[in-house]
Amino acid sequence: MQGRHRVTHKTSAHAIVEHPIGAIVEYPQTGHRVGESIAHIFHVDPSSFTPSLHPKSSFQYSLGDGHGGQIIGQCLMLHDTSRQPVSCTKLRTTCKGLKICSGRQHEISSHHFTNISEVLAHHPSAAQPLRGPANTADQELSEKTLAFFIALNLRGCSPHSPADGHDDDSTVNLDMAGDGGVDTVDDFEGLTAAQYLDSISFDTSSDADLPIGCVPSSRRSVKKKCNGKLVMQFDAYNQPFIRCSLHSRTARSHLFIRNLQESDTHYLQALIDDNRRVITECEQLAKSQGYGPLMPCSFVTSPSSQKQVCPHWHRQADGTLKQGVLRKWAHNCTASFDIFVPEDIVACPQILVLCTNPHSHPPPVPVKTPPPLIDIFHGLVSLMKWKLADATPRRIYLDTAFVEGLHQVLDWRFPGGRDAMLQDLHPSFANLDHVRRLINTMRSTMYPNGTGFESACRLANEHASLPLEQRYIRCAETHVIERGVELKLVVCMTSRMSSHLVQAKRLSIDTSFKRAQGWQEFEIESWDTEHCRSVVSARAFTTSQSAKAHLILFQRIFDIASADTGLPFSFRHIHGFGCEIVIADSHKGQGLGLGMYCVELSRSISTPCASEPHRRLCDLSPYDHLRRFYRLCVAHFKRNVHALRTYVSDEVYSAMLSLSTCEEHPDIQRTLNTIRRGGPKAAAWLKDKLEGTKFALPALYQPMSLIPLALWKASPSTTNGNEQAHRNAYREGIHLTLLAGIMKGMKFDQGATSSMDVHATFGVSTRDQEATQVYRATRCIVRQTLAQKKRCKSSQIAATPQPSQPPTTSIRAVTMPIRLAAVTPEHAATTCAITMPVYDITDQNTNLVTGTCENFDELPSVSLHQSLTPSQISTFNTLSLALQPDARIIDYSLTSVPSLPLINVDEAKLHISTYSSLAGALGEVQAS
Repeated sequence: MQGRHRVTHKTSAHAIVEHPIGAIVEYPQTGHRVGESIAHIFHVDPSSFTPSLHPKSSFQYSLGDGHGGQIIGQCLMLHDTSRQPVSCTKLRTTCKGLKICSGRQHEISSHHFTNISEVLAHHPSAAQPLRGPANTADQELSEKTLAFFIALNLRGCSPHSPADGHDDDSTVNLDMAGDGGVDTVDDFEGLTAAQYLDSISFDTSSDADLPIGCVPSSRRSVKKKCNGKLVMQFDAYNQPFIRCSLHSRTARSHLFIRNLQESDTHYLQALIDDNRRVITECEQLAKSQGYGPLMPCSFVTSPSSQKQVCPHWHRQADGTLKQGVLRKWAHNCTASFDIFVPEDIVACPQILVLCTNPHSHPPPVPVKTPPPLIDIFHGLVSLMKWKLADATPRRIYLDTAFVEGLHQVLDWRFPGGRDAMLQDLHPSFANLDHVRRLINTMRSTMYPNGTGFESACRLANEHASLPLEQRYIRCAETHVIERGVELKLVVCMTSRMSSHLVQAKRLSIDTSFKRAQGWQEFEIESWDTEHCRSVVSARAFTTSQSAKAHLILFQRIFDIASADTGLPFSFRHIHGFGCEIVIADSHKGQGLGLGMYCVELSRSISTPCASEPHRRLCDLSPYDHLRRFYRLCVAHFKRNVHALRTYVSDEVYSAMLSLSTCEEHPDIQRTLNTIRRGGPKAAAWLKDKLEGTKFALPALYQPMSLIPLALWKASPSTTNGNEQAHRNAYREGIHLTLLAGIMKGMKFDQGATSSMDVHATFGVSTRDQEATQVYRATRCIVRQTLAQKKRCKSSQIAATPQPSQPPTTSIRAVTMPIRLAAVTPEHAATTCAITMPVYDITDQNTNLVTGTCENFDELPSVSLHQSLTPSQISTFNTLSLALQPDARIIDYSLTSVPSLPLINVDEAKLHISTYSSLAGALGEVQAS
């Protein structure tokens, strides 16, 4: 047995642990006492063994101190197939220990185990917490106050305007909390404390001139701040606020923070004023309860970590507040590792790791993912295929292939009904930033050209070599347009889409801005009457919306369609057949670009125009061509007009809406003049339609266009087909990379083509109810009815008076008499009757009794003050308003009161007796 434990002629092991192929050991067991050694024999697969799969790569310990280099010698514990010792390379290294915070106590700890449960039991987080219970209100308040103060000092005041940092009136503003404090605070709304913390970024914070001894990390970048000093003051209402001393009415960009309700103002005031006595009292009290900056720190990390400072802030012996510096564990770890790797790994597929002496520190946190598990993760991510282009740590769980693969790897049985997560594979996957880095590594491997335009160019080259029916990415090009602006263009369409585009009579075009980041998605859509569905005939991604860019876009799309079908793309007004109507929104670049394309298409055609025989087609301008086939979406038009609703009168608003019609106005010039005289907004709107976007008015008002009335009415009046196509695309995802946007579009378009093939072959529709003309008309009416009901309901809610406002109904005077009787002198007044309003309708919200008052003797109404104008009458039944000299109060009786009680009033003195909130308020006012 002793011979079997001998490793070399001079070294032996006290125990041997053998690990099968694929075993992952993160914490190899070491000797329990100094001088003891444990031999770990790892069986490996020589066919797949690589340096990254070396057993020591899975160790959580950082190795490297005392590196002895590699030597070649015989290992008596490893044998070949003939049971002879093999020659091995030997690597001797030691454990580098841990990094600890300078605010941590240097306790002595040791461990030698392999079992993961023992590792967790000895981890500092599992030990008795040093900071006390984390759920106390005092601790939460103290830590939030300290964190807010640290954020103030790290960020400070960074005014938007550099000139604000040199105000000369800072000495004047230091007395803001004095007599003028109330007005000043009202003028300076400022930020709330929560808004300030949400808006700051510590990565770009300035560390220069930090007051009160805050010493930050030396790795932070330095950013210039203003020279003002942060001060905390209270206004006249005892409400605290923090401001920069340079903040004023003329320098509002300087820091001003209000609403400090989530901070301990006593502690915060002491921190800002550097009141060491109060600071010491507060922090000593916190320490006695187990928290605060005076408590010892428990933070540890691996020596391989790039962190240089502790994330926690501690009060130093000199009174300064700073982050602890991470340093090596004070007790040098004595654990050593002798690693023997056979020179011929095939003859002896084993690796020996001899672990000697126990560790002198707690076990490190399992933040490093073992390489075999990284390979498993990359394999799972690769199942996503092209979806990896937009994969994120959270989005990967939406992919069925990834989740099913994870279930298989873990042999998941859904314990407690819970689904599998990556942290079930290894705790290090709980770090989403770590997972993101692994995803980026895999993405860069699969897409070396990235997921942007370069990747689209690569796909376009690959698709160019495919058969015509399999091509989708048709071109990925760069063009230089006006003023050197670069246009990047990617056109995506299949040969089936090309055929549909060439045969379509009525097209709808629109652009989406949410699909891919930094790109606009352009779509050409039309209605397929055979399959009763909307079909996207072309899809393109562009980076420019100019007319020149759209000219190039239309040229490439129509050229590709012609090349696929062998038929030229035709317009009815030019060729006598082909596309009859194109409907779009009011984007000028789209319309003008399409008109410019028609000019190039008819440049060599000298045939007279069918609409204007005295003009040749080659002489028509872009706007002339658009007048013959271009329409604007009515929905977009009405939406833009509705935005001006509050700026124009009802007559002007109706006149503007009336321009979108195919019925001829009795006097169109009168309508235009009505709009022109409707105010600056209406005049500017009309000028844009007549001069700015010259094709707009003929594209809205059919009598001014040259489109035949039958064609006008046969075409759709909105671009709802495009909007539905955008919505379908958005369901696949928005703000994607270009590659993901292209691939998702390809999947959607291929699915639409397959669906039409099934409908043509088997007659199976995509919906139970086919979208026939009757069905579409019925649905349109239903939607209009629902929209009208919604508008009426909104109008009723808006017209309903609030409880504090009187209902706007007709009012007639009703006199409520009172009976005179003797009363005490202190309630003397001068009115014997009250004039109350009577409403013609019942106000259900205010619950008032309406109608005339009966069963009262008629008495004349006597007013306390002089006659009032209607603007002076108030129905607010409040005492503050009632005490005004010119106020007139009107009270209402509630329905819960059957009748008003009779009040006895002295005949010699007239008194106010039925004012519910004014009784006795005017007691000293005598009758005149």
